[in-house]
Amino acid sequence: MTTPSGIAPRRTAPWMPAPAYFGISAIFHYLGPAFAVLLFARVDVLGVAWLRIASAAVVFAVWRRPWRLARRLKPEQRRVLLGLGVVLAAMNATFYLAIARLPLATVGAIEFLGTIVLAAIGVRNGRNVIALVLAVGGVVALTDIQLAGEPCGFVFAFVNCALFMLYVVLGHRIANTGAGLSGIDQLGAAMLIAGGVSVHQGPRESKEN
Repeated sequence: MTTPSGIAPRRTAPWMPAPAYFGISAIFHYLGPAFAVLLFARVDVLGVAWLRIASAAVVFAVWRRPWRLARRLKPEQRRVLLGLGVVLAAMNATFYLAIARLPLATVGAIEFLGTIVLAAIGVRNGRNVIALVLAVGGVVALTDIQLAGEPCGFVFAFVNCALFMLYVVLGHRIANTGAGLSGIDQLGAAMLIAGGVSVHQGPRESKEN
């Protein structure tokens, strides 16, 4: 396969099936908060959210050095990355504000509503419909959805749901960017932006102490 000079060829077949990536992502997406809630007694909620963003930004910085993309990005691509960084910061903040007031399973189920809407919009055939129905049934069976909790917790949960939908849309746009730009590197750059946006949320001692 030939490619323009200076542009790395894109892989035609991933070394791992796409569903495996979703499964691993889901594990870490909720395993992190499951441990993070243990910090709420010592660190304020937004501080915990910032710790998660900052730790991810550090990992990406060491692993991918995403700042190397700066000279290769077009203005439109930079705006998308900036938007994704802001969305990441706000999404994590509202997610942690929600799970501080509601059961994690309830917040996760509400967040899943956004992906259901996006999946329903993308339905193209009967196979897609079956997959969507099975996914919804699986979430209902596995999560212990409870409607009890602080009302503002539900507000944060639904705002997080909307932000998660935007995150998926922007992430899809970045993942399909051509010109030899790595989607992982762009995600890393967005995470660095998120860390900068949310730096004012730095860890503070919880008021419960």
